[in-house]
Amino acid sequence: MDEANSIPTMDEANSVPTMMEVNQGVEEGFDSNHVPPMTESAPAVVTSQALPGASDQLQPLPSQKKRKPTRQPSEVWNHFEQYQTGNPSEPIRVRCKYCKTADYKYDPATCGTSSLRTHITNLCKKYPYRVPGSNQKVLSFAKDQSGSITALGAAGFNKEESRKACLRMVIIDELPFSFVDGEGFRHFCSVACPRFIPPSRRTLARDLLALYYDEKQLLKAKLAAYRVSLTTDTWTSVQNINYMVLTAHFLDDDWMLHKRVLNFCVIQNHKGRTIGRLIEKCLIDWGIERVLTITLDNASANDKAVSYLQNKMKDWPNGGLLLDGVHLHMRCCAHIVNLIVTDGLKELHNSVKSIRDAVMYVRSSPQRLETFKSCIEKDKIDCKGLVVLDVPTRWNSTYMMLEAALKFKKAFSRLEDEDGHFKSYFGRGNTPPVEEDWANAVVFVKFLKSFYEFTLRCSATLHATAHTTFHDLFAIDCELAELSVVDNPLLSNMAQNMKLKYDKYWGSLDSVNQFLLIAVVLDPRYKLDNLSMHIADLYVENDAYVAEKTTGVRDLLFKLYRLYEAGFVSNPTQSFSSSTTSSSIGSSIVTDSSNSSSFGGDRKKAMKEKWKKRQQEKEAVVLSHEIDRYLSDAAEQDIEQFDILNWWRVNASKYPVLAVIARDVLAIPVSTVASESTFSTGGRTINSFRSSLSPAMVEALICTQNWLKSTSISLQVQPTIEEMEFYETVELEMQRSNASAPMHIFTD
Repeated sequence: MDEANSIPTMDEANSVPTMMEVNQGVEEGFDSNHVPPMTESAPAVVTSQALPGASDQLQPLPSQKKRKPTRQPSEVWNHFEQYQTGNPSEPIRVRCKYCKTADYKYDPATCGTSSLRTHITNLCKKYPYRVPGSNQKVLSFAKDQSGSITALGAAGFNKEESRKACLRMVIIDELPFSFVDGEGFRHFCSVACPRFIPPSRRTLARDLLALYYDEKQLLKAKLAAYRVSLTTDTWTSVQNINYMVLTAHFLDDDWMLHKRVLNFCVIQNHKGRTIGRLIEKCLIDWGIERVLTITLDNASANDKAVSYLQNKMKDWPNGGLLLDGVHLHMRCCAHIVNLIVTDGLKELHNSVKSIRDAVMYVRSSPQRLETFKSCIEKDKIDCKGLVVLDVPTRWNSTYMMLEAALKFKKAFSRLEDEDGHFKSYFGRGNTPPVEEDWANAVVFVKFLKSFYEFTLRCSATLHATAHTTFHDLFAIDCELAELSVVDNPLLSNMAQNMKLKYDKYWGSLDSVNQFLLIAVVLDPRYKLDNLSMHIADLYVENDAYVAEKTTGVRDLLFKLYRLYEAGFVSNPTQSFSSSTTSSSIGSSIVTDSSNSSSFGGDRKKAMKEKWKKRQQEKEAVVLSHEIDRYLSDAAEQDIEQFDILNWWRVNASKYPVLAVIARDVLAIPVSTVASESTFSTGGRTINSFRSSLSPAMVEALICTQNWLKSTSISLQVQPTIEEMEFYETVELEMQRSNASAPMHIFTD
């Protein structure tokens, strides 16, 4: 037999290296190309590519298998290094790169990487990227939504809570959805919390809508228990889209004032009927059936919107409107004051212009500002703020400019002496402020201060304002009347012009929303006597009108009492009718039993019914005179720190029905600033870089932000004068510091 075709023996077959041995040689560092030669007796493997057309003649061996691809080495090897013990006969070993103490045998054929991975993730204390276990917690201070520390507790990583916190950060801080895709934020998360995987912008948008609908259902259930007052306003975005915001105001059972943005929706136009229909649609969507007032700006379109709502809502169930909505419309007091002051300051005095130009010069360049600061230091003026430039179309900014400039009067005089360019800046016919200009500025500041402070008070949203508005209006009216007859012609002319505009809106008490008068009566410091006294001061020679108006306010309070009593007491009307029925039944029993020989038991029953009727009538009299008891009780001391909401919370059990009335009336907002401030958020949300947001997404962002922030809502987002000065100081210190010096971290 030919040796080439002979079958190999068992020993010869075993001498052929196996695939495992070849791979082992590769892993141990041998050359994979250098394989021991096969014996001549070994069968040669012939492929189909050996000869052309061989596929038609040769078939592959049945036992031949395709070689598996080589597995990629584990990442755990990046954290270990090989070393030789010094004895060539001993195998190669590996040790941890970080702690240098963990030592393991290096044998990829028999040893896996599980022990190495366990060391890195759980045992190595010097591994820089080690993450605590899922059950491991750390001590930390728990904080509420405002950032105040509440308690010390153990906290651990929670994937869902971390994701919600990320969403809350984007909503509250008005960040774009793309923020979570930013390289810097993702790097920060990988260092601060490697276990947290930031969501994508699409996931964040879906989570936002889910959170919006959940929070809406919670708020919807809460609003169903209260009668709310509304504020609304309209605004046009950079997208040239008209938006309307609707805000609800109410006091809860704990007498905490709440302001919640209900809708931030698109409106087709600013017509009255369109506004009214959209408000109606929003109220129906929220399930709000009881409304006390709606505060709007003084515009004819808003008057038509209120008329539309009065016609539609007066037939709503559960007393949708009180007294058929006669007092539904509350005109924005801040808007009216702005019209009054603007009308009086149409022609500003030259003194204001001179001071404005001086401030503009100081603020025109950093060098001039530094020169002015040196003048302040030389005159030893102790004031942290700086001068601010006004907006000529906004009187409140003019007031703030004059008030700040008066503090630096001496510095401006020194600047005129030390800076030769200061005089030339004013041009021909104009000069820097002189003594007469500063004297006129004092008059302007004193005159505008009352209006400025009133605007701040009536624009507050975190405490009640309805009970103090009438007194503010009374003070403004008296001050305008006094200033109209002063010797200063500049001041008297301005006061006369403002008095004409004031009388147009508030010249008669009949034009003032009567709920503002009820709010004065519900203030335990003043009550009805105080209101009657001020009405008498306004109408000195008209005692009949004073008595008529005082009686009218008292009657209105009794009407409200009867309406609220029906919902507070267990239907007193039915109690009265049932007692009358029982009395008539008792009388019939006495009459029928007069012909009977035994009527003692029936007589006693009739006597009990009569006594029961007397008790019910007495109780009804007490309930109906709860107002008299309140008015006759001693008034509280008129102190500045008096908390009217806390007083009614404590005395709610003493005056149960009046407390419910006070809870609704004191929640009335007297200005639309709460709604207008939402447009500041809208302007930051829909800026030129985020104009692609859909109206539904904009509404979800703005409403959810308002709901999450609750009482921590800030209406002022612009930096204050002190903050601006702080930033300027930091910049100057950084410029003066040596470039090679270490950077200092400035904290507030």
